[in-house]
Amino acid sequence: MKCWQCETEARGVCRFCGRAVCKPHAQTMNYIVSVYPSQSKKVLKSLVVADAVFCGNCKPQPEPLETPYLD
Repeated sequence: MKCWQCETEARGVCRFCGRAVCKPHAQTMNYIVSVYPSQSKKVLKSLVVADAVFCGNCKPQPEPLETPYLD
């Protein structure tokens, strides 16, 4: 597989969009696996994978998006 940006040999795949990236272009970002209420239910907690491979091109959204067309 070739890097999305420079077309050299890819070393990983972006966890967010699936684009292949070489080592020089690979970045990292936290990836949220699950969100759940705390025992006190006053705050949400997240199960997070730190340093997930990120291509730097895609734009993971900070808030959920409505998808009424999937109903």
